[in-house]
Amino acid sequence: MDFKKVEKKWQKRWERSKIFEADVEKRKKFFTSLIIPYVNGGLHIGHTFTFTRTDAYARYKRMCGFNVLLAQGFHATGEPILGTVERIRNNDKSQLETFRIYGATKTDIKNFKGKGVEYVARFWTKKIIEDMKSVGFSIDWRRVFITAIYPTFSRFIEWQYNTLRKRGFVTQGTHPVIWCPHCKSPTGDHDRLEGEGESPVGYTLLKFSMGDKILPAATLRPETIYGVTNIWVNPESEYVVAKVDGEKWVISESAAQKLGDQLKKVEIIERIKGDELLGKKAKDPCGNKDISILPASFVDTGNTTGIVMSVPSHAPYDWVALKELIESGELEFYGLTKNDVEPVSVVKVEGFGEHPAMEVVKRLGIMSSKEIDKLDEATSIVYKKEFHFGVLRENCGEYAGSKVSEVKEKLFLDFIEAGAADIMWETTGKVVCRCTTKNYVKILENQWFLKFSDENWKKLVRKCLERMRLCPEEARTNFLNTIDWLKDKACARKTGLGTPLPWDKEWIVETLSDSTIYMAYYTIARLINEKKIPAKKLTDGVFDYIFFGKDDVKKVSKSVKLNLKLLQQMRDEFVYFYPMDMRNSGKDLIQNHLTFYLFHHVAVWPENMWPKAIGANGYVNVEGEKMSKSKGNIQPLRDIIKQFGADLVRINIAASNENMDDADWRVEGIKSFRSRYEFLEDLIKNTKKARVKEMRNIDVWLLSKLQKIIQESTKNYEMMKFRTAVSFALFDSTNLLKWYLKRTGNVRDSNRRALQTTLNAIVKMLTPLTPHMCEEFWQMSGGKGFISVAEWPRYNQNLVNIESEIAETLLENTMKGVEDIKKIAKMERINKITLFVAEGWKFRVYNKVLRNKDKGMNEITKEIMQGEAYGQATVNFIQNLYQRLNELKPILPRNWQMQILKEAKKFLEAEFNCHVEIVDSNKTENKKAKQAAPQKLGILLE
Repeated sequence: MDFKKVEKKWQKRWERSKIFEADVEKRKKFFTSLIIPYVNGGLHIGHTFTFTRTDAYARYKRMCGFNVLLAQGFHATGEPILGTVERIRNNDKSQLETFRIYGATKTDIKNFKGKGVEYVARFWTKKIIEDMKSVGFSIDWRRVFITAIYPTFSRFIEWQYNTLRKRGFVTQGTHPVIWCPHCKSPTGDHDRLEGEGESPVGYTLLKFSMGDKILPAATLRPETIYGVTNIWVNPESEYVVAKVDGEKWVISESAAQKLGDQLKKVEIIERIKGDELLGKKAKDPCGNKDISILPASFVDTGNTTGIVMSVPSHAPYDWVALKELIESGELEFYGLTKNDVEPVSVVKVEGFGEHPAMEVVKRLGIMSSKEIDKLDEATSIVYKKEFHFGVLRENCGEYAGSKVSEVKEKLFLDFIEAGAADIMWETTGKVVCRCTTKNYVKILENQWFLKFSDENWKKLVRKCLERMRLCPEEARTNFLNTIDWLKDKACARKTGLGTPLPWDKEWIVETLSDSTIYMAYYTIARLINEKKIPAKKLTDGVFDYIFFGKDDVKKVSKSVKLNLKLLQQMRDEFVYFYPMDMRNSGKDLIQNHLTFYLFHHVAVWPENMWPKAIGANGYVNVEGEKMSKSKGNIQPLRDIIKQFGADLVRINIAASNENMDDADWRVEGIKSFRSRYEFLEDLIKNTKKARVKEMRNIDVWLLSKLQKIIQESTKNYEMMKFRTAVSFALFDSTNLLKWYLKRTGNVRDSNRRALQTTLNAIVKMLTPLTPHMCEEFWQMSGGKGFISVAEWPRYNQNLVNIESEIAETLLENTMKGVEDIKKIAKMERINKITLFVAEGWKFRVYNKVLRNKDKGMNEITKEIMQGEAYGQATVNFIQNLYQRLNELKPILPRNWQMQILKEAKKFLEAEFNCHVEIVDSNKTENKKAKQAAPQKLGILLE
């Protein structure tokens, strides 16, 4: 098959016939959409995994009879595209290389630099649409929009935020945010090159006094202050003495900058080198004990203050660094002995001895402070255990006996009140804006926030989640955890593309805050686009009517001079298609976009408009490795389609994994899929040659086994478990057909009706994942119309024939038994096979035991022996059956076995190239006959 030719053929036919355009009608609807990609580059194999899953599910539902709306928009909001253009203008090599990978020419890049952001957005939107069409996504293209570029969509966002503000979900206040000093704006998850998911965290600054100066040691564990043995500084780094709210602090220069952005008055007085602090003493804030300042290379002056307190009993990093100082003899240089820095235990926890950090370091075999990964693991083990189960020891003053998990907040507030501590905000991990600037935490005044911390709002979200279907179900815990920890979130920024807040236009709605209910816009986007409705006519009153049914339509129509029927039609479209029936995305978006999607929906609409289901999938690796430019394994969708064709790409990536496990794009998988489809193509071409009309056991078996495949494929499609669905719909089904052809001998001796029915069902089940090939197969086999809108195969209980399945299983097992005996006997050639069907009494006993499995062996033996005359042989047989009671399955009647074997005699003789004799064990004294059982034939090879 010429894949490219076939794909172009069917894509043109789909477009001409408009079969994927969905309008209001009487049929039950199903509404889903692909995630909106950022238009700052092309699509790669990672996008393809998530997108193909969504399209395959939409196609499956369409074949199940639903009026499916699969819509698509594009995302230009925020820093992603603006940062891209800025990097291009600065001739950033990495960005230039990325664009080249996705097919941008030198002329394109020149235009990007000169024509700016909107040109770039429209350029990549066009390219992505081409890619989506080339891979066969069944999208209603009449509903396209680009966020931040389309004025009508911006008007929709203004309405959204006016609505949220009226209902009290948007507030203004002072909060810590992750801040880009270059863009002078908060940086949301999708405005970041690095650090998605990172957030602000408050560090306690414990004040160690050194003369008239203060060394503020940053810690997340203020309760361990009673176990401090020394202070760490980085001897290779430079520090500053700065006036901070009137006190002289010794801190890193970056800390001075950050604190200045955290509502503190900061003035740098002088600079000092880290090694100038070594050997000096500082007094701890609670016991007035002298604490020595010592060197440690692990101290990062770019993180918090650059001053670290050492608690070696409970901090693996501290213990390893201190051990190195002791063992190197360097400690003596500062006039200290081992006893001066003896670890002090302040937390007791079950499962650990006096010094947990020392124990875990020893257990993990950590020998050096350079073993960062192991030290991070050790730190996590100790901190988690001590936080959840730890209790402060007697040496912790008034806090002795308190649980660590409960005392942290009280201790922090007490120290603040006493002037012995302060707070500094830091990011939980490195964050880099898309403009390539490293970010930090700023306390922003008069910022606009979404009140995600509101417990009443969270209750609504949990209620929504409780009634939703999740694919997979394991994602529910991730959602619940996100809902629990989610705090107020900045919803606006100062720079980037986007919609200005309608009441405060110096702020722009940020990336993740204008992509939460855009699905509702899809329902009316067709009419807005086709009728060219101007943004100024889409007032809040118009949207209130469309989305809430608020006010009289005549009044609304008159107020904005919009056609009354058009308004009613927009309202009808929304009411018909909403709510969303399925939203599928990557698992990484559970912690932001997907959860925000739920928050916004429950805030804006009543329960009948809340989302019904969410699917989440894993990331994508390439040949077992993470995709990255440094590894040279970025796989643009356009390139791999050219190389392999759309359908093989679709099935190879969609079937590579399921649930939230990571997918793995492997080229070797293409070969396996190609060979299966070539087998189907060849069989479909030759089906007309089948001439058998009567239904034999093998034909009944084929249709019976097909029902299980239909049942399992349907179940797994419904759960978005495409890997398993493909296992049944493609691999099991082609194996089924191969066995059938083996049994019949060839296509000519097959039953045409059974073969055609099976092939039609298989092709339909593969259509959601490989639509182009399946349309071609459907046409080849004489199918009417498009298979993309044909009826999904239904499980037919009436076609399930257990006897035929038992018969074929018996035959398969017999053939395997022959092969095993031949191998054990080391026979080069078989001249004759004699198959013995077990004696009649064994069938009677077997069935009695099977029917009375719940009875004890003695009881059933007694009952059976009253009617059988075979003495010890019967007892032995019963005992044998009871030894494998759980393995017993229904069997064919004895006369059926004889009939099936006689029918298969010719087949067996052809398979083994020898004479085959079927013998009734009742009529022979052969020893092999005595070994025959109802579920296993006796076999004699000669």
